[in-house]
Amino acid sequence: MGKQIKIEELTKAISTVIKKLYKDRNGVILSENNEYFTEIGKNLGLERYISDHNVTCSKLFAICDFLEISLSDFFKLVEEEDEKLKFHKETKGQLVKKAYKK
Repeated sequence: MGKQIKIEELTKAISTVIKKLYKDRNGVILSENNEYFTEIGKNLGLERYISDHNVTCSKLFAICDFLEISLSDFFKLVEEEDEKLKFHKETKGQLVKKAYKK
């Protein structure tokens, strides 16, 4: 398996959105996470994803499910967090090329 690429802008925006949604829960998230763990049988390890850690699609789906937000709404927030993540013909491929150069 090849090296995993990391688009810094995307990872940072995702982490920021998770942090904001996390904080919007007014500190009840730990007990809710424990309830989710009991119900689903999986600890989400949210702490890892609020610190610019690469997240898989499956894990992101689980986090969104837990935070009660659709993936499409989540990614709208991600695009609002960093305008460079919105598609523009003029900048097509720039972030991907930058990630592969590292």
